[in-house]
Amino acid sequence: MFIETIKKEWFVVLLLIAPFVASAILWDDLPEVVPTHFNAAGEADDWGPKWINAIMIPSIGLGIYLLLIFLPSIDPKKKIRSVQKPIAAIRIFMSLFMIGIYAFVMAASLGETANISVYVQMAVGALLVIVGNYINSVKPNYFIGIRTPWTLESPEVWKRTHRLGSKLWIIGGIIFLIFPWLGFTTGSEYFVIILVSILAGVPLIYSFIIYKQLEANPEQ
Repeated sequence: MFIETIKKEWFVVLLLIAPFVASAILWDDLPEVVPTHFNAAGEADDWGPKWINAIMIPSIGLGIYLLLIFLPSIDPKKKIRSVQKPIAAIRIFMSLFMIGIYAFVMAASLGETANISVYVQMAVGALLVIVGNYINSVKPNYFIGIRTPWTLESPEVWKRTHRLGSKLWIIGGIIFLIFPWLGFTTGSEYFVIILVSILAGVPLIYSFIIYKQLEANPEQ
């Protein structure tokens, strides 16, 4: 399956290898100390050795891609085979996301102006829309989905929770896509924290409530 996926997604593999080639070409032009972390305004607020941006970031992107290929083969009950389409979509998008991160941090390392904050917010928004679109069709498994003690215990709780999560994440993703263009210059980091807390917390609480309702009334 690994070889088949690689052959099918050869263009993604080439894109993931490209940053390593670019880093080799640009290595001597990079300063020894480069910006490695950016605040909500897109300003560099931490620095480190150049290998972090030039080597570690593309390595993380390649590692995530390979991990998402291997997941179905290490699932002991093979339940994850039923979510191949969501995994493929997430795998390809995460690869593009990490390549974008690499491009931004390398541009910043070379002294170019790049607002990585806007890119990250919009990329997260796009990821939420993509995942939200697929998550409603995901069957119970050990790796992908809203895996709370209550969704893993009950297929019905899993189904209802993912139905809600699908709608919630698509709406949240659209908000993430729009927010950078609304012109807010202060408090954006708090908005992001609050929105992420809602997107993560509401499905968790909802799964518990539905589980208790079904426990009290199994025929509901």
